[in-house]
Amino acid sequence: MKHFLISFIISFIINFLIIKLAKRINKLITDHLHHGPQKFHVRPTPRLGGVGIYLAFLFMSLYGFAFNLETKYSFIMLIVSSFLVFLSGILEDITKSLQPKIRLIFMAIGAGLAYFLLDTKIIRLDIPYIDIIIAIPIISFIFTIFAIVGLTNAINIIDGFNGLAGGVSIMIFLAIAYIAYQTNDQFVLLASFVMIGAILGFFVFNYPYGLIFLGDGGAYFIGFVMAVLSILLVKNHNQVSAWFPVMVAIYPIYETLFSIYRRKFLKKTYSMAPDSMHLHSIFYKTIVKKLLGTHNPIYRNPATSPLVWGLNSLGIIPAVFFYNNTPILIISVLIFIFIYTKIYFSIIKSKLPKNI
Repeated sequence: MKHFLISFIISFIINFLIIKLAKRINKLITDHLHHGPQKFHVRPTPRLGGVGIYLAFLFMSLYGFAFNLETKYSFIMLIVSSFLVFLSGILEDITKSLQPKIRLIFMAIGAGLAYFLLDTKIIRLDIPYIDIIIAIPIISFIFTIFAIVGLTNAINIIDGFNGLAGGVSIMIFLAIAYIAYQTNDQFVLLASFVMIGAILGFFVFNYPYGLIFLGDGGAYFIGFVMAVLSILLVKNHNQVSAWFPVMVAIYPIYETLFSIYRRKFLKKTYSMAPDSMHLHSIFYKTIVKKLLGTHNPIYRNPATSPLVWGLNSLGIIPAVFFYNNTPILIISVLIFIFIYTKIYFSIIKSKLPKNI
């Protein structure tokens, strides 16, 4: 598909230029501002991979080939809605000074714009009686904002290793594209492939060697678009279960919810405080370390991502095969939650190494 190819080329060129310019312009590298428990790299690296992804999507929004007027309008409204979301992430990447509350406000404004400009609304959950409540406009609005902001942050939370967030996101957008094809939704289909191409243009530099990172700007933009397209699929096509978006993105969603629970109730700390106890971090510290040894950090980083991609597929596969079957999707969500939680606590109880 030419939209995919053009998006890939634009993203590839921009990310290549950022990597080259970063070697000459020190301000493009802000590693000194981003110290924290989730930092697993040593080489100074630009965190502006989201710029290439966003600009590729922007170009396709303005100059999309063979787009009809309705599709072109939807693309432009999506890029308008996502601007503040992307901007908040980029400002954080460059300055590390934008407070979390400000970023959440920007995300909420972006979600509100998507609600009104794109008619992105959650109007059903496919649960008897609950659907009556969720159909109330003010309830629908609040729940939609919450869902979009939640998934926007979720992609950022799983962005811990080379190729992790990018690979997971490509898998999710492929699933969304497949369902869009099944339902003949041209906008969601095209937007998904444009996103896949743009992410791949970044991915080839990010994985396996981490020449450039996604950054908050890239993660926020990807999560925002993912949320909007998922909601639109459900709203515009009754045959798509309201649990499809939950199942297809269950890994980042549950990673986020579990992290909040773990920090607030198990560790008694601030629920949004960053730490190094995410499941992907645990994989890195235990399974990958045991397989590759303690003296291979360059290889341990990218070796972690395929393990998470495999876990993510446990959400993707049932979402694709049973996108129109709510009972099976609900059961699949519960099975994933059980598997994730079982894996996590099994590793924790086996005692983590002390020298990590």
